[in-house]
Amino acid sequence: MKHSSYILLILALVLFPSTASANAGTPLMWASMLHLVFGNAVIGLTEGVLLSWMLKCSKRKSVLILIAANYASAWAGGFFVAGYLPSLVDITILNVESWFLAFVCVAFVVTIFIELPFFWFALGFRENGLRRIVKATLAVNVISYVFLFGWYWMASGTSMMSKLEVVPVDEIELSEPYTLYFISCKGDQVLRLELSELVSPRLVSEVSADRDDRLFARARDNSGFDLLVCLGGSESEVLILEDFSEQAPIEWRISEGHSEKAAGTWFNFGFVPSIGAASDWEFSTGFWPIGGLRCDNYETREALHFSLELPFAAWAVRNATHITGDYIVAQIGDDQICIIDPMSRRIALIARGMGPLVAKPKSSN
Repeated sequence: MKHSSYILLILALVLFPSTASANAGTPLMWASMLHLVFGNAVIGLTEGVLLSWMLKCSKRKSVLILIAANYASAWAGGFFVAGYLPSLVDITILNVESWFLAFVCVAFVVTIFIELPFFWFALGFRENGLRRIVKATLAVNVISYVFLFGWYWMASGTSMMSKLEVVPVDEIELSEPYTLYFISCKGDQVLRLELSELVSPRLVSEVSADRDDRLFARARDNSGFDLLVCLGGSESEVLILEDFSEQAPIEWRISEGHSEKAAGTWFNFGFVPSIGAASDWEFSTGFWPIGGLRCDNYETREALHFSLELPFAAWAVRNATHITGDYIVAQIGDDQICIIDPMSRRIALIARGMGPLVAKPKSSN
């Protein structure tokens, strides 16, 4: 009985990557690893049998060659489609759905291009059968690609793309004034943007920040908050503005006494601090991109979850703040600062930048 339980657990992890524990990586990581290491052998075996049945060729030769073909296309094509191509384009919430469809098509074309010579070799380089070889390559790969697409879709986080409607930022109306502070994409400026006005950001200060650096607030002795920038993954901090706000978010590790230092962007996940009206909703962000944004209503027990982790785009949710109206302002991925309306399933891109912080403006600011 004990051995049977172990076997069932192994089968669950192998056959259903979405059951893999986030503490040991994400389902997509496991799915990719299993595909690259073991899955190609299974796919090659299946394709080899299909090819030998379709064109009456040697089954053993077809299987061995198509196993090699699948390893070649998965590794070479994977680096090209999931690694190199995304670095050439600017993928954001505004166009991720279009790029998703484009990458699915490109991946299939690249697979055919890489595997076609292997199919030709499996058939003994028949000069008068090239048309049949192309048809066989397409037919066999369509069958395996459907299953492979389902495998990766099941392991990916797609709800931020499929369940949230992307809208212009001015369609999300705020009932209270808030000011957004953030670091420019180049890391050389701290900028300020009034969320109720959405005019061009104003320069607050010049800095020298990296990808993991972010803005944070610290409570003053009497009242109010100072604005600082956390540099070098919490190694140092620089004061940007004194007494800049009467209400600003404090990360939960500091507010609950777990730490005295602000963490960098990479480790600024978990419970989302709230500034504004009281709410029945609580929000948290996960460590991995698949963790995304989780929304829990402790009165109705309703739960929502939005994330995006695809082979070509994986966006962690960081530096989030819960504001009045149950909106979330957060950094999505490396440099997208967005506002999310979970209740109406909407998301809008506010600005491009990093390390954001939202605060209530002072009347004197």
